[in-house]
Amino acid sequence: MKFTSYIPEVKLLAESRGIMGPEEIVAYGANACIKKEDPITLYEKHISEKRDIDEFIDRVLNITIKSGHLSVLDQVSFTFILRNIPRIATLFMVTPVFLSHLQQSMRSVEPYGYYTPDELNDVGLLDEYKCIMNDSLKFYYKLVNSGVPKEDARYVIPLNTVTNIQTSGNGRAFTHLHLMSKDEGIPSITRRIIDDIWGILTSKFPKLFMDRETNRVRHRYYPSPQLFSKRLNWIYNDEFRETINAKLVSHHEPIKATEEDIKNALVNGDEYILNILKYMEYGFLIKVSLTTLHQVLRQRTWWHVVEPIYHAINKRLEYVVPPEIKRRGLESSFCKQVERQYYFYHKCMDRGMDMSNAVGVIAHAHTIYDFIKVDGWNVVGALPLRRCLRAQWEIRYIANIINNYISRINPELSQYSSPSCVVFGICPEKYPCDQKEIFLSREPIVRRE
Repeated sequence: MKFTSYIPEVKLLAESRGIMGPEEIVAYGANACIKKEDPITLYEKHISEKRDIDEFIDRVLNITIKSGHLSVLDQVSFTFILRNIPRIATLFMVTPVFLSHLQQSMRSVEPYGYYTPDELNDVGLLDEYKCIMNDSLKFYYKLVNSGVPKEDARYVIPLNTVTNIQTSGNGRAFTHLHLMSKDEGIPSITRRIIDDIWGILTSKFPKLFMDRETNRVRHRYYPSPQLFSKRLNWIYNDEFRETINAKLVSHHEPIKATEEDIKNALVNGDEYILNILKYMEYGFLIKVSLTTLHQVLRQRTWWHVVEPIYHAINKRLEYVVPPEIKRRGLESSFCKQVERQYYFYHKCMDRGMDMSNAVGVIAHAHTIYDFIKVDGWNVVGALPLRRCLRAQWEIRYIANIINNYISRINPELSQYSSPSCVVFGICPEKYPCDQKEIFLSREPIVRRE
């Protein structure tokens, strides 16, 4: 079995368009803020008067965006299809809070190829890289053929394994993504993919994405986790350096909903109480594999301050061995392959290759620290999904530890973090776990009318 190196592709799938296109939507929407007429009326009036629409759009966007009103860019959205891009690029793309993604799940889809950095040729390691990548993907199939579930076998695959992803966001989110891609430490292929996205946006909608100075100011955008920062001194304290999976760091409950309030909110959908739950906050330091980090970032339910990936892999050789791999007696072979990829990363750097372009050979099994903030709404809205027996085992394990800590602080709240079968007596899964009938036979905590 031999695997192929792929070249990434970027394609614009959809854009905001109806009576007006993206640039008209933004310009006329902004102008209508200071007019009696609505945007469509203004647009149709200009058409009937044979006004210069392009000149009008230029003028309005120069006034609004240059004045710092970046929210006008929120009014239009774009959806891209990204084919055969390395997972290291998607690991970067899922960090901005206001982008949304639908990605090939490696719990279901088997790997079929990889990306090859151009820089490997320069350091004379191209052939060895291809050998290692092929051996890693072959070992994945060996694991699967030995009965290891795909969700465990995927821990061995390198970050340069290719994938497909559909990404949607508004104009401001894509501008932020482009700004982030210029930071030091971003892998060259990631920067090229984002440049391709940006090239499509600027060529089709130059007035929206023109450099107007204020739209290039970073602190005007909601900060995102900087996984690829080259900071090699991370912020976590010495007291957290021991090997942990999750540890409570802080908690703050300035507003506290009662048990009866929470119950009513879950039964009746009382959003007043659900909003209050956001101000019951619990901070955790967790340590997870890159596999699970990718998942929790993409789901956008917790706030994150991640350890830079270069700090994690330059400071320690530490990785997760999935339980099914251990159970089937394949741990030694798994560790050998993961460590082979790790030492090749360092060999690339010893030859002069920048760490940002060498890192793609690293396996998804490597661990990384992540400061997360969980609020009360996460407890009743997100933890139940993560604690379900159908959830991926590593995130389920972390979610259960998080809930154990919260249960000591606020047991009235934490009881509702159980899966839907326990809380409501309902299982929404198309393919439920084999414990479904046992859970559903018990009296639920609450019943929805």
